[in-house]
Amino acid sequence: MAEKQTIQAHPMLHFTAMHFVFLCEALEYIQLDAQPGTAIRGALYHALISLFSPNDPIPGIPLDPVRALLAAENEDNARGRDVPRAFSVQPPTPYTRIDSGRRFSFGVSLYGSADALMPYLFRALPEMGSLGIGKGRGRFRLIRINEITPLNDSNRIIMHHKRVVEPRLMVTHRRVMEELEMRRTDEVTLRFLTPMRLIEGGSLVHTPKLGVLLRRLIERAQALVEHYQPPPEAAPPRTVWKDEWQRMGSMGDQIDEAGLLMGTVRWVDIQSYSRARGRATPIGGFVGQARWRINSPEILAWLLWWQSLHVGKNAAKGDGHFRVE
Repeated sequence: MAEKQTIQAHPMLHFTAMHFVFLCEALEYIQLDAQPGTAIRGALYHALISLFSPNDPIPGIPLDPVRALLAAENEDNARGRDVPRAFSVQPPTPYTRIDSGRRFSFGVSLYGSADALMPYLFRALPEMGSLGIGKGRGRFRLIRINEITPLNDSNRIIMHHKRVVEPRLMVTHRRVMEELEMRRTDEVTLRFLTPMRLIEGGSLVHTPKLGVLLRRLIERAQALVEHYQPPPEAAPPRTVWKDEWQRMGSMGDQIDEAGLLMGTVRWVDIQSYSRARGRATPIGGFVGQARWRINSPEILAWLLWWQSLHVGKNAAKGDGHFRVE
């Protein structure tokens, strides 16, 4: 009974995440740079602009997908006008080179109520292929779409030969708790797949700190839940998030005092150029692995959620992606 009450009290109880992998075939040579997520995000933006507008919605889904997915702003947002994007990218590895005829893949995740945008996303992929990605805008064609869950790496084909089936591997808090029961909770290893850029007290954090990671994770989760909580449930009050932020952050700080069991990370310097701003912005961070002794199912539950959400700066471009091992 006590376990049920704990699950019900969790602020992620009603949130969801959907993860898709797009298998593609290069029609021309494709060259990606140090931050391939930026190329994927940019190509998706231009494909949506090319296909849709607020006056040309998909029947039954009267949304502006460009604003909903890529250009969200809110004057009332507590952390500034920009709100978290309703998606994130799981890009190919940096400096990927793909010859014509070779296959490659990348992922896109949708959060909460953004699952309504799935038809726009799927229709944008062939257009992305026509417009091309990377240096020289190499073109590609979409072969199939799989859905996956990072909780246990299950995957399932949901679109092939233009036939689409309903997704059913959505990440929910119930499924996170089911996975938690099958994991060891005394130790945890995190593998940082894309640059993790974290800031604490106005300064960059150059090495993994569990307390900092947990605070940024809960801030990220709060922002996503407040903007994309699936109806009809309301987002938890901010006092709930504040309490969780303080409690989890303090637990992480105490674990940090004991030190890492293992840490092999390196810093990657990457610049992202913005035409709108006319300048480059640093988006680098650390990659590698870190292991802690945690002895905490609560911390592990948050870290399992984290696999879906990304953490840190530039999540929409693919940064802050990691796996729990």
